[in-house]
Amino acid sequence: MRICLSWVGALGVLIATSGLAAADNVDCSTLPDPIIVAGSTAVQPLVQLLGKALAGTTTIIYQAQGSCIGVNAIVTTPQPPVTGTATYFDATGTALTCNLPVAGSIVDVGLSDIFVDTCTGAPAPAGIGQFSGPVEAMVFVMPKAAQQQAITSDEAYFVFGFGAAGMAKPWTIEANLAVRNSQSGTQGILASNIGVPAGRWKGQNKGSSGGVRDAVIALAATAPDSAIGILGSDIYDAARDQLKSLAFQGAHQYAAFYADSTATSFDKRNVRNGHYVNFGYLHLVAKVDASNVPSTPASKRFVDWITGNTGATGTPAPTGFDIFTATIAAKLTPTCAMKVQRTSEGGLIKPFTPATDCGAQFEAMVAH
Repeated sequence: MRICLSWVGALGVLIATSGLAAADNVDCSTLPDPIIVAGSTAVQPLVQLLGKALAGTTTIIYQAQGSCIGVNAIVTTPQPPVTGTATYFDATGTALTCNLPVAGSIVDVGLSDIFVDTCTGAPAPAGIGQFSGPVEAMVFVMPKAAQQQAITSDEAYFVFGFGAAGMAKPWTIEANLAVRNSQSGTQGILASNIGVPAGRWKGQNKGSSGGVRDAVIALAATAPDSAIGILGSDIYDAARDQLKSLAFQGAHQYAAFYADSTATSFDKRNVRNGHYVNFGYLHLVAKVDASNVPSTPASKRFVDWITGNTGATGTPAPTGFDIFTATIAAKLTPTCAMKVQRTSEGGLIKPFTPATDCGAQFEAMVAH
């Protein structure tokens, strides 16, 4: 679906979790076969599904602080340890908390919604691998009751670049703009398409995808038409009963498009065919050997599971875990369903033909 409109209107650094460890949490190091991952908050649903499938044999220990935190946990030399607390998942998928060692733990895989160079300003250095996982769409969201249906890149530029001074009604109350920060992949992807650097956005930093979601929902009763936030579509899709996404008209486009073919569908058709431009990939960042293979058993297993490399050279999938169905359950888009691709943040969208086209299967599964 499209909506025709006329316009009316970074570098990351590692920051470890601070604070005292909770006395009633278990020690992360005592959990079975731990794999430490850190970074994007937007991909928690996928990490949670993998953690649930592995519970009892291997433990995914997840510290979610932002995409560039994950990138810099890997590319910085020497690798800085993460400290404080982290999340892991039991066999029911329930999120639990554990205490990292006082001296910290070294991250096995960094999770980022954006390319390494978007965070660091330079290509990934030698010895660092960047592996692409599922496709993620980023969306502008408002309370369900909001009257607005779409936003243009020009409007978003004035809203998030200038705040109240931008005079792009109805989004002129800076306290009602729920945003992230320069470490966020969600903000980084959208920044590349509206022309406002990720670290210079107006609004209130809500700290996580969940914080943005909750902030916009909380304004539904008092300010539905001035409240706006940014989310990964996977987080938004799970909150559609309270939120709506806006169709987006990018630069040089003559119409606005939802990420999906309609406001109510889940097919990500406009992402998959390139009409909706606010998309990127889940990047798995890890130390690699000379053959570009993750250099530790823990990092290789995690990368193999998420990229679907479970054949002769890969790691067998955990019992009950299939990356295709898990990607769909986590409300992300498998690359085999894509018709387009891009190789840089906000870069040129090019035609793409997957080795095996799963587009029809994807649409059949998300329709239910």
